[in-house]
Amino acid sequence: MFRKIFFISFLFFLLTHTIYSQAIEKINLVISYPSQPVTEFKGFGAEWDSRAYDLNGVNDEDFKLIGERIKWMQIPIVRVMMQTKWCYSKSLGYDWENRDMQLLYRHLNFCQQNGIDVILTDWGIEVDWLAVDGIEKMDNPLYAEVIGTYLDYLINRKGFTCIKYFGLVNEPNYEVGNFERWRTGAENLFQVFKDKELDKKVKFIGPGQSNDNEWFFNTVDEARYMFDVYDVHMYAWKDRTAKGSVQTDLTLLWNYAKSIDPKASKKLYFVTEAGMRDGQSAGISTQINSFYYGVFMTDFAIQSVHSGANAVLAWMLDDNSHPDFQWGMWTDKKKGMKLRPWFYSWSLLTKLFPAGSDVYKIRSRSINLRALGTRIVKNGNVNWSFAVVNINSAPIKVLLRVDNEGEYNFKQYVYTENEMRIDGNGFPVPVDNLSKNLSEGIEFEIKPQSVVFLTTLP
Repeated sequence: MFRKIFFISFLFFLLTHTIYSQAIEKINLVISYPSQPVTEFKGFGAEWDSRAYDLNGVNDEDFKLIGERIKWMQIPIVRVMMQTKWCYSKSLGYDWENRDMQLLYRHLNFCQQNGIDVILTDWGIEVDWLAVDGIEKMDNPLYAEVIGTYLDYLINRKGFTCIKYFGLVNEPNYEVGNFERWRTGAENLFQVFKDKELDKKVKFIGPGQSNDNEWFFNTVDEARYMFDVYDVHMYAWKDRTAKGSVQTDLTLLWNYAKSIDPKASKKLYFVTEAGMRDGQSAGISTQINSFYYGVFMTDFAIQSVHSGANAVLAWMLDDNSHPDFQWGMWTDKKKGMKLRPWFYSWSLLTKLFPAGSDVYKIRSRSINLRALGTRIVKNGNVNWSFAVVNINSAPIKVLLRVDNEGEYNFKQYVYTENEMRIDGNGFPVPVDNLSKNLSEGIEFEIKPQSVVFLTTLP
């Protein structure tokens, strides 16, 4: 009787195992030349603000820990908040040494010392918490003059050449609400940049609108001559993103610019705030602690590059940046600066896809599987990194290969719920080492709603 039960059980196991194996979808992911890489890739980054570092009690030792995390991530680009009121009031003039400016300098010093490009954005002056003594509206020429003065001070006096880009007003469709007034303010600043020759040192970036395509279209129609970089903020719905909406929606915007702006082919395209729209408010994302947020953000990043974006910056680096805030890759000091799950996947994007590398959009015939590859040449050595995301509810078998490539030693990282390997610092650790010929391909299975990273980088 026991043997009979065992034999039946064994047959059932073989049958179900065979059915399961046959049911797994198989996808080939191939980089075939003459595929052209994304040019002028500036990398994956994050917003990093100094605004509430004192309020959250961040001391020098805490800042050192934050710096160690950023160095491990090898972030190539960050966006940093600036407030005009930090350095200027009409009644008192300029103040370069107050605490708000000292906190900003600490952020900028770190970026300067670690080769991180900075997008400095003046958040605006027209809402109460940003109000500046003596300047009520942003189309006042004094506003542009003050910005020109503090940028000249930061770059030419303080030596912060890490400031590569400047944005005027955070999400102006919300903060200003009047396109004509914002455009006039941008025109004022555009002229100040020329007068002070700041246009030779920083690229003017805009419009940085959120959930307002019309504002972007108006910028292209009426203000395209001013901007070196087109940027948008995008908070995407989880279900729509799974169907490819980020790529579709961004492509619509970039294509409009390319159809109207005769210089569009020489301009860059950035997503300067990226995040999930489900359950969000200005201060809190109710999804930020979930494992899936890391899958979502990787998918968002891959779709953005497929749309033509040269950089994607997550909102945001840490909760210390703003008061009563839950949007970062780790919590604030009061909650122990604990790493959230999505640190794992976003930190690998920033680390394994460096600025200046040749990034390839890998096509997939499955709506559930998206991928990105990059070829990194440094000191004569060639390295490869890949990110593959499966947003399906079932596993997928993948054969990943690149034409005309040889043998490489790969490290494999896996972002799967309850199976992420980390070291004592909470940093990702590879689950496997593989020696593979890229022309023949690397075969692996990717679990449902997970991400696989492969890299030859040390």
